[in-house]
Amino acid sequence: MAHIRHGKKGLELDITPISRWSEGEAESVFVEYEIGLYYKDAPLFADDFAEKIVALKDDQADYLSTFILNVLSSGEAGNWIMLEPKVSVFMAPANPLSCACRGELPGQTLFFMEIKLDQNILEEKPFTEYSDTGLVLRLQASREQWGEFARQLEVEETDFED
Repeated sequence: MAHIRHGKKGLELDITPISRWSEGEAESVFVEYEIGLYYKDAPLFADDFAEKIVALKDDQADYLSTFILNVLSSGEAGNWIMLEPKVSVFMAPANPLSCACRGELPGQTLFFMEIKLDQNILEEKPFTEYSDTGLVLRLQASREQWGEFARQLEVEETDFED
């Protein structure tokens, strides 16, 4: 499975769907995403720690790629999605989009994504008491770059053998 990386100057966000399943005859789908951060292809998290940074899309949540594409198309602030165990993803334009006179080229409007780990990722049983780790990843890129990132992620989210 391909890793999906995004970033400039060597800092890259890597979100990889690692499993997908349905329960019963329901149409709802669960997806597990592994979240990584790299600098010049070297992982910033130790292997033991990296294995714990997994976010689960439940049957009520959108695919992460759908979430990103919806934020890019609406251009509104206040867009977030909660994944379990308590990983929140917030995405919005870096500046208000109300003024079309800023001189930006189409597709070059900057958006940022914040991934906050609210889970107690250092515990052996992550589904126990929730606690804020204080770890927030914030990346900024153009609408065009986020769109390409989301399209690549969408391919990976659906590329599982049933």
